[in-house]
Amino acid sequence: MTATSSRASTRERLLLTAERLFALHGIDAVSLRQISVAAGQRNNSAAQYHFGTKEDLVRAIFAFRLASINRRREDMVDVLVRAGLRGDLRALTDAMVRPLAEQIDGGGSFYVRFLARVHQHAGASVYALPAMGVEGSVTRIGLMIGEALAHLPAPVRRSRLQLGGSLLVHATADREQRVHDGMPEDVLPPAAFVADLVDSVVGIFSAPVSQDTVAALAAPGGAVPAAPAPPTAADAEAAV
Repeated sequence: MTATSSRASTRERLLLTAERLFALHGIDAVSLRQISVAAGQRNNSAAQYHFGTKEDLVRAIFAFRLASINRRREDMVDVLVRAGLRGDLRALTDAMVRPLAEQIDGGGSFYVRFLARVHQHAGASVYALPAMGVEGSVTRIGLMIGEALAHLPAPVRRSRLQLGGSLLVHATADREQRVHDGMPEDVLPPAAFVADLVDSVVGIFSAPVSQDTVAALAAPGGAVPAAPAPPTAADAEAAV
């Protein structure tokens, strides 16, 4: 093994160890030193040497995982656009959901639980949001879903996108945990799980806006305007 391939192997081992420990214990509960030790490195500073900071390590995990996920999502979006389905909410939602959900059933995956931990952590520290994919395929699909929901008041549309993205992350993380724990009786078969999750997210996106919500938006302190508005970059970011 050459020095270059050995370094790459060490780096990947550290990445996968960090992903697993972050998934199991949370971003803040794991130190770079713990990651180095768990990865079997004699040098307890190996993770710091290869990645610098914990924030850079989190970004590196995303870079390692997102290339294939984004490529899959871009391919799905290209197909539906060519098929004239750019405004089809269910087709768009399927392209949002499926590439992430497909990560689960290959066995030994910790990525979606890691993503759920970052999703929680990002409320306190937003460094992870660009690395989570607020660019490329996620921005594209978020804008297209925003266009399909252009009839909704802008604050409601952004809230729906956030709710749908949150359900996607946490439902897939829960399934990944159950698959990991060997609880097949508690989970739908893979194809049924994805289809049902797409149904659920579409339900969030497309639910009618009640008069109660419209009145609350118009009330003092409400998130005005309540009228529909064109989708913006904020809609794309909300879809994460």
